[in-house]
Amino acid sequence: MFLRWCTGLVLGACLVAGPPPSIQSQAWVLALDSRGAVVGDLNPEEIQVKVDGKSRPVLQVKTPVQTAEAAQSWVLVFEPIRDTSHRALAFLAAADFLNQVPEGDRVLIISRGKDSMESLMSGFSLRRGLWAEALAKVPDMLPENLVGSPSEALQGAGFQPSYADASDGPAGREAVAALVARYRKDPSDWARGRMDMRGVRVLDRLDFNDYGFVMGYVAAIERESKALGSIFDAVAPVPGQKHLVVFSRCESDDLSHPSVAQAMSRKFRRVKGDMGGPAEIAALVFRDMHLLQNKMKARAIADGITLYSVAGSGQNIFGHVGSVAPATGGFAFPLASGIETTFGRNIQVFGFRHLVQWAGDAAPGAPAPLEIITSRQGVRLLLQETW
Repeated sequence: MFLRWCTGLVLGACLVAGPPPSIQSQAWVLALDSRGAVVGDLNPEEIQVKVDGKSRPVLQVKTPVQTAEAAQSWVLVFEPIRDTSHRALAFLAAADFLNQVPEGDRVLIISRGKDSMESLMSGFSLRRGLWAEALAKVPDMLPENLVGSPSEALQGAGFQPSYADASDGPAGREAVAALVARYRKDPSDWARGRMDMRGVRVLDRLDFNDYGFVMGYVAAIERESKALGSIFDAVAPVPGQKHLVVFSRCESDDLSHPSVAQAMSRKFRRVKGDMGGPAEIAALVFRDMHLLQNKMKARAIADGITLYSVAGSGQNIFGHVGSVAPATGGFAFPLASGIETTFGRNIQVFGFRHLVQWAGDAAPGAPAPLEIITSRQGVRLLLQETW
């Protein structure tokens, strides 16, 4: 189990935007020193807050040690993952995370089914045995592609903000440990999926010569984004820090690939009746995906959700959710070899934040630029784009 305090190096930016729905005067802040290590002892005199360019009096600053006393809530969302090896990495990373969740934190597991996004629990749970039971169902129900016509709202067990249960103690820990051990065996026994089309360009895989085919995928991704947004809204009323992690390797990530933007300025051989060709189709895809990402970012910030992605393959390739995760205070983790043993440990740093509260209007207002800085030398604060 990982500790609530960390002095190691940080992977990336983190501030959970989004105060509770009825309060517009607080934010979660990650403080780092010049080496990238977490700073955990800032006080109100060292913090300055500006909202829409106007200074606000700082009322209170809670340190990471103080905020760690409150339980955190974690949502794991599984979108389609094509390749067997990538599935194995994703499920192992998730199991490793569950094995290290601090005592008192709660978890909700959601998976894409054939036709909808389905909750595998009724709400955030403390029962580790239930976590293991839910995660064990995912490999068999997760499709390889965005198939069907998904509902735009969460299905399955749904979500009840008031749902509560009790920890199952050692028995629950044993259940999670058993699942980790099972997943570490031969993935061909449980990971499913198929071999991906290695070496095939995204534009070729998605057939950017076929306007109707590509835009059909964009329409499916739009419905999927609305389903994801329904999760944000459902968990928004839950107090405390809320984290949502999306595991994926599918068409939504392909259509957010840098090669799509690059294709807008490339010259392709014209084919009669091609609806304009790959460059024009790429421009439409880039526009629509960018709009979806902006909506996702704004909705997550408004609902107080920190987004994380386990999808991209590395530098500059983040996946659909990974492209906006840093703006919400989260991080984009590449779905690559090594993530299965490091994810559970690395994501813990995002819980070690100061809670900064300032004087301001309690009534919700329009999103405004938020600036939080510190006078302590050598320390920088990382925060969301707006609140």
